[in-house]
Amino acid sequence: MRNNNKKIIQKLSIRTMKQSRMRNLFAVAAICLTTLLFTAVFSMGFGMMQMLQEQTMQEVGGRFHAGLKAVTMEQYEKISQSSEVDSSSWNIFLGIADNLKKRQGEIRLAGSKEELEGAFVKIKEGAYPEEEDEILMDTITLKELKIPARVGEKVTLEYTFMDKNMKQEFTLSGWYEGSEISHASELYISKAYWEKVKGNYTEKDFLKHYEKTGDMQGLVNGNLYFHNAGNIEDKVIRAIKEAGYTPENETKMSGTDTIRYGVNWAYMTSRTENLDMESMVLFAAVFCLVLVTGYLIIYNIFQLSILREIRFYGLLKTIGTTKKQLQKLVCRQVWKLCGVGIPLGVMLGYFLGQLLLPMLAKISTFTGSGSFYFNIWILVFGGVFSLLTVFVSCRKPVKIAGNVSPIEAVRYTEGGLKRKRIKKSQKGAQIARMAFSNLGRNKKKTVLVITSISLSVILLELVMTVVGSFRIEQYLEERIAGDYMIGNTNWTSASLRVMDFQIDEAYVQGADSQQGITGASELWYLNSEHLLSEKGQEEFRKLDKEGKIDTGSYYRAREEDKEKMGRGEMALNENRYGYSESMLKHLKAIKGTIDLGKFKSGKYVILQESVCTDNAEKGDSFYEPGDKLVLQTPTSRTEQKIEYDENGEALGSGLTNLEQKEYEVMAIVEALPGSMNLHAYSINAITTILPLEEMKKCPKAVMFAKSYTVESENAEAFDRYLKYYTEEENTSMGYLSKESVKADFSGMIDGVSAVGYGLCAAIAMIGILNFANSMLTGILSRRQELAVMQSIGMTKEQVRKMLLWESGYHLLISGVISVTAGSIIAYFAVSALNNVIMCFAYRYTAIPFLIMLPVFALVAGGISLVAYRQSQKKSVVERMREAE
Repeated sequence: MRNNNKKIIQKLSIRTMKQSRMRNLFAVAAICLTTLLFTAVFSMGFGMMQMLQEQTMQEVGGRFHAGLKAVTMEQYEKISQSSEVDSSSWNIFLGIADNLKKRQGEIRLAGSKEELEGAFVKIKEGAYPEEEDEILMDTITLKELKIPARVGEKVTLEYTFMDKNMKQEFTLSGWYEGSEISHASELYISKAYWEKVKGNYTEKDFLKHYEKTGDMQGLVNGNLYFHNAGNIEDKVIRAIKEAGYTPENETKMSGTDTIRYGVNWAYMTSRTENLDMESMVLFAAVFCLVLVTGYLIIYNIFQLSILREIRFYGLLKTIGTTKKQLQKLVCRQVWKLCGVGIPLGVMLGYFLGQLLLPMLAKISTFTGSGSFYFNIWILVFGGVFSLLTVFVSCRKPVKIAGNVSPIEAVRYTEGGLKRKRIKKSQKGAQIARMAFSNLGRNKKKTVLVITSISLSVILLELVMTVVGSFRIEQYLEERIAGDYMIGNTNWTSASLRVMDFQIDEAYVQGADSQQGITGASELWYLNSEHLLSEKGQEEFRKLDKEGKIDTGSYYRAREEDKEKMGRGEMALNENRYGYSESMLKHLKAIKGTIDLGKFKSGKYVILQESVCTDNAEKGDSFYEPGDKLVLQTPTSRTEQKIEYDENGEALGSGLTNLEQKEYEVMAIVEALPGSMNLHAYSINAITTILPLEEMKKCPKAVMFAKSYTVESENAEAFDRYLKYYTEEENTSMGYLSKESVKADFSGMIDGVSAVGYGLCAAIAMIGILNFANSMLTGILSRRQELAVMQSIGMTKEQVRKMLLWESGYHLLISGVISVTAGSIIAYFAVSALNNVIMCFAYRYTAIPFLIMLPVFALVAGGISLVAYRQSQKKSVVERMREAE
């Protein structure tokens, strides 16, 4: 016969929970913190990805998935109608404002409102220009021109269109907030003005001009949006082919049907598709570590809870409760605890995310355009993930409750479900030895406690090692040499507009005359050409076979050019640098040795490892130390000669009237830091470094930057002079200061640290909670055992000492494991990021061990004493009769 015991099981479940309030408190706290951990990890991770993606989009210049470069309107319309394309927008490039020196101002015609939204343009005041003389500008360019951001203001711009110098006075129809992250500002004109400037020019004229100069004036730039951001390049290629055209990467020759395109590399989905296996394994391992930590927390709590109430479950079985009913009873308790813990954890995770993400955005100088948001689905995912973790981790404890036999349960003491062989002691009872032996009575519980503590500390070590491995000194070396660097804004600004790096002589003289200068270094540059020697030709052909040579998108006969270069019949670009002797210490030789005495003789040259393509590997070079090569130096009679084919298309260019001199290669050095180069390089170029005196002999060489070290008490006055000159005297001049560069880096690190330490706090709390619960539950479940020991002569002081020794052993073993395993895991995991993150190098830190292990020691001592006092509240006889 069947009888409905559902209500009885419900009542038993509720009343059992009321009797185990301490257990409930620990369980709810564990579930809550685990949910908080998962939610925090997911929300911070996705939030950081979103913030980085948004910042990168602003740097790229748009939210589009892919862009069509310099196409006709007909080509754009055909491609945008492809089934792959969800939506699209376009703009036409008119020119660059020449009277803007510190900021690149790109004058464009926008095809729609969607084009503005995709370019992060949100008009604060006014409207898009409609009249012929109206213009829409951003606050950055208006500030440089010293024009207030107010509708109706007059703005004069100078630019070049189709090789003609143009000048136009505009009326400001509207303005928007500019972004310092982006490399350029967009200045939007009206359609009426475009039609006026365009005149009788046709798209064929614009295409011909583009083929000769690479200038995209008058042509359409199309921005494509697909249904999602996965496999962007494959989608744009399919869209181009579907329209009947040929993608540029699939042809060696240019033509009217060849479409140039670009992929927006800001999208994380696109970037993660190219992750190498090592990085994927690393991220998976870290995710699994967090997952295992959450699993062990909940499993440990419910495992101990079941064992603590095992006698009660045995008694229920003696009166007819079935295995299935017992499992239902325990499951009901679990779901009720989840009903409290998971929503609480999700809410705390939500508020933590709302607090940390804006803080992170502010600290890391994020200047998004308003699309930065907190995704509520992450919270749902965190809650569901926690629920699944609880379900999986409770299966084994629930199974134990259902399978226990009544006799075993009633007679249970810790470790008593299995018979053990008892060894006789030869040395008598010792408190420390007894405590150590007790660890082996329930090996599973001991392993769980130790693993839980160790994982918490290891996770903390991982996070703090990552945060501590960012190298500000490496970042400073990459960005700036000395305390201040001065130069043309084409060098000091984020974007390179034209190859003009000339510095005002008055600017340099004024800087040199300032007080407190303790050191000054000059940086010079010369653009030339280089014909490979026989040895260089052989190495060039070898690198070509390895797929490391690329002649670039503006060559019309690329394979022929490569063959000519490999035979020494066609010159490579040469980027030649010269530095003051004090700057040479920043060069890092990877082959050969830099001897400054020999180098000053003028007979030697230093080479930078070749920058060929993205496939280039460290140390690739056309020459080795000891090789002889001939460098060609431009003279006052040198001119640039452009070669055209019968259709008037440019085939290439070269320099005439060059002087030649032979040098010996002294060393091959790593890629020059950003503080020592032009922030740009030529494809397949050779980069050489000559003594400064050799560089100054060439009339074409220019000083592109000068570095200063200044005494701290004079720094403010020096900074004031540089600011005055660059803002009042000549806005084409700029400067960098160590303090401003350091502030930029510190802002980024503070943002990472805010998230990292937030996770550290959650991980530490979880570890402490789990350890406290494990120790407290373990001691309280042994009340009868301790009573028996006291009944045969063990004093209260000895019991207290034994419990403290047990806690100490747990901590000691956990400490050894966490220090050893944590150091090893952190080394391999964090070291793998050395070549992934800029200015990042593994740096060992023992702070997590020095923080967490003493905290665990205090918790262990405190919990042992609390549990001891709790167990001593009843008399020895009362505790011994509990099982009856």
